[in-house]
Amino acid sequence: MYPIECCCPHCALRSCGGRCGSQVSGQSPPDTPVYYCLVKKSMSGRPTAQGAINGKTKASLVTGSQVAQRHLQEFEWCQQRGDIGRSFSHLSLALCILPHLKTQYYTTYLEVFEDWIAKVEENNGFQESMTIFEVALNHYPDSPDLHHLLAKTLSRHGSVREAWNYACLAQVECPRDPNVQETRSRLTNALVDRWHLPMLNDSTRNGAFKLAIERAMECGHQTVLDIGSGTGLLSIFAKQAGAREVYACEVDKFMYEMAQNILQSNLNPPGIHTVNHHSKDIVIPSHIPEKVSLVVTETVDAGLFGEHILDTLEHAWKHLLLPPPPSVMFHELEAKTPPVTFQSETSHSLSSTTSPTFSVKNAQSHIEEDKNTESVQIDKEILRQSSSEFGRVIPTKAEVFVALISCDYISRQSKIINSDLLYFKNKNICIKLQEPYMSERLNQVPGGFRMLSQWTLLTTMDFNSYDDIKRHLTGEINKALELQCIEDGSLDAIVLAFNLYLDEEHHISTLPNPSTTLWENAVYPVTNVIRVNTHDIMTVDFHCTGVIRLSIQDHSPAATKYKDSVYLSESAIRFLNSKSFVNAFVSAAQQAILCLKQQPEKEKYGRSRPLIICDTTPFPVAGLALQSELSNSQLYVEDEELKNTLQELGITAHLSEDLEEEVDILFLWPVTTEGTLKDGLVKKIITYRLMMAENGMVFPQEVDLILSAISSPLLAAMTRVDHLKTSIIKIK
Repeated sequence: MYPIECCCPHCALRSCGGRCGSQVSGQSPPDTPVYYCLVKKSMSGRPTAQGAINGKTKASLVTGSQVAQRHLQEFEWCQQRGDIGRSFSHLSLALCILPHLKTQYYTTYLEVFEDWIAKVEENNGFQESMTIFEVALNHYPDSPDLHHLLAKTLSRHGSVREAWNYACLAQVECPRDPNVQETRSRLTNALVDRWHLPMLNDSTRNGAFKLAIERAMECGHQTVLDIGSGTGLLSIFAKQAGAREVYACEVDKFMYEMAQNILQSNLNPPGIHTVNHHSKDIVIPSHIPEKVSLVVTETVDAGLFGEHILDTLEHAWKHLLLPPPPSVMFHELEAKTPPVTFQSETSHSLSSTTSPTFSVKNAQSHIEEDKNTESVQIDKEILRQSSSEFGRVIPTKAEVFVALISCDYISRQSKIINSDLLYFKNKNICIKLQEPYMSERLNQVPGGFRMLSQWTLLTTMDFNSYDDIKRHLTGEINKALELQCIEDGSLDAIVLAFNLYLDEEHHISTLPNPSTTLWENAVYPVTNVIRVNTHDIMTVDFHCTGVIRLSIQDHSPAATKYKDSVYLSESAIRFLNSKSFVNAFVSAAQQAILCLKQQPEKEKYGRSRPLIICDTTPFPVAGLALQSELSNSQLYVEDEELKNTLQELGITAHLSEDLEEEVDILFLWPVTTEGTLKDGLVKKIITYRLMMAENGMVFPQEVDLILSAISSPLLAAMTRVDHLKTSIIKIK
């Protein structure tokens, strides 16, 4: 007979296979009699119960304390035998029955749990491991160790948002634990858009917004709505400047929750009302009690309007803002208010060759030095009272500039350069853009760039004019703009920069050379091959219906004419423009052909099915090289869009998800364009190994990982926030 074993519905092991129908209540006092079922296996493996009468189990009446002690004994024996699963099961049940033992056994329970959860996750997968976590958290719901372990487990399986929540719980309970701090920081970086941290580290931008908000407060705008508040930095500036009411509006749930923590850390009490809605969904008085006199927003991107600032402000002027002041009063207000001079580190005239300075003059000193001090102060107070009745937006306006450039780095991301692949002959191979433009920091692109034209004013946008907002939303300002070339060269892109005026005195510029701003420039790739000469006139089509779209007119005489255009992904374009990658995979294909030729004649000619080639690279140059040499072969790729593109080129390919035959030759692409290993790579390799033929070949056969430690201010700005650059506002 097998030894008697105890089976528990609370252990989550399911080791009893459902044979034990008894339940042990964790709510019963230790000495309360409970029904406890002892089950044993017969030699045939079928469960039989001791004392079974007429097929029914005869229950033994024992106390909870006796049951718990038996489970603790079983726990010790299982630990000695190295049976982690059963030891976890018995200890879990003992704590259910005698909850007062939880503190005593906490460290032991955690050690057993860590060992067991690792085995369950490895052998049974994510869902089973979540069941084990549920059991553990029932015993220790406030355990920072369990919260931290759960955060790391959820992160490994892609549930980053939920993982961050548990990491925050762990940090609240253990605020000085460096491991918990590292986990939360890593998860925060994964959840926050890549541009957000550099933006927060832009001291020029932060200083300009802070001064503009302070001046608006001096002008009497005491109720503020921060649209797209993110971390809440601008809301804090407004509150510190003396705003009576501040509403921080953020639609992203994660950013909203993070902002609440930041507000709590910097303001006591915070005094800022947070609203987890899109501003266009805000209803008065449900979400905010009344219309505000000031909207602050930085819903702008490299292309200025790409974050839908025009739609946002059109709605705000209709529903959330007080009406704008009469134009005479507005200019009077600006003139009467003592000036605070500020010149951004990045602000400069188009002909500027030196980096401008940053200077702030105290507004009060201007008032005191004025001969008519009393008169100015009276006028200021009158205007302050008047301005509280009217609405205003920060930023107030923007000037948008465009230019033509030559840049090899941008060109290699947008079109194929001098390809000698036969299937691309007489075809224009270029990128298929998912957005109207790309973005780059022009003053940091590898290899630099050359200006082929001067910066030219494209449009001016007044955010405090409802009519101007409508004109830019409806396409009323569309036009053709002629740019004169100032140098010979390859025309690779139209680039866009802007001056963003926060008020009449303060502005931020994204014009490069020189530039200290961390903002990027919008880049509109020219996908045709166009060479220009000095004095050539190029015509740029400008369309704006909420987003700026720019293109070179197709009838340009400088454009090389192709019969057909073929569109590829950015990763495919980059791959094909890398001669080293292309040559390496073509060489691998040639090596595979040699190996096939050296096979015994019986294997070579006895094949009853086609040779199966699977190529997972961004563009299957190796698979196509093999297919051109082996007529009895079939090519499989992973991406459906790539399969359709190959069909446009007259090449037959199949999707790897439809594979039913064994794979003879596999070409893997293990890295991302950023140089990291692809997510899920190991799992994919295991899957393909199960599908490989007996003598199948895999390329590359190995990958060397090379690590180095570097110091980079740019990377530092992308991974953490320096509070010295946020006016001592702590953002973690």
